[in-house]
Amino acid sequence: MFLPGVVGSAPVWLRCCHDVDATYGRGEWVVLSGESGVGKNTLAKCVHQRRNPTGRLHTLDAAAVPESGWPADLRRDLLEDPVDALVIRHVDRLRKGALTALVEVLREVRAAGRQPPWVAVTLTEGAGAAPDLTDLIAFFPRTIEVPPLRRHPEDMGELIPLFLSKLSQGGQLRCSSPAVHLLMRATWSGNVTELYHVLKQVAQHRRTGLIRPSDLPTEYRTVTGRQLNRLESIERDAIVDSLDDAGGNKVRAAQLLGMSRATLYRKIHDYGIVTPDR
Repeated sequence: MFLPGVVGSAPVWLRCCHDVDATYGRGEWVVLSGESGVGKNTLAKCVHQRRNPTGRLHTLDAAAVPESGWPADLRRDLLEDPVDALVIRHVDRLRKGALTALVEVLREVRAAGRQPPWVAVTLTEGAGAAPDLTDLIAFFPRTIEVPPLRRHPEDMGELIPLFLSKLSQGGQLRCSSPAVHLLMRATWSGNVTELYHVLKQVAQHRRTGLIRPSDLPTEYRTVTGRQLNRLESIERDAIVDSLDDAGGNKVRAAQLLGMSRATLYRKIHDYGIVTPDR
């Protein structure tokens, strides 16, 4: 299934896309749950683009709801001048009064007796079980979990070229296989959004050519499986910087750091540091 604007072919991602697309086809309201940055809003918009490319879609961000105007915006989009699809982001961040207003408008939409717009709401993974959201979630027959990037890292092979084509104006910037391998090993707590910002940071320094491991931010040039404390992170960064300054020469890097070669080799192994290309 092709969704305009998104890429990925991992089974877990394709299954999620198919499930969201099916709710649109049935006119079924849906909750999209998942970690920050997994692409919940993007997925909803791209499903709408596939199903109804000329239709109107509006997005409301519940995290930025003002004290006034929220019910008016809802009524406009759902009742007075209904759009074809409405995405409401971050509903788990609504204050009590705004949450009550949302429930009242949705109840009115259901009672109107006509085909309502497709509505998708997004919330943080696990927030749907909160008692305050019970009345709201009751309007949505299904909750779909959007998987975190670490569950489909193979899709980076498609995500990275997509993002670089946007950031380098015409695909003049590519990512080397060793750099892709390092990015696939990262934990990505910020998911796809974090990946985009990392590549944006890289593109500000290297605008054309091939991205190598040495072009990546320090924290993405290690493959250690454990969380480093603050002192360890400082030491790791100092080693990476010295290896860069020494052009990958470990003897010279050890001299710059004032440590023995044996100590440097051990720390490179402990921190999972990938040495730069010489």
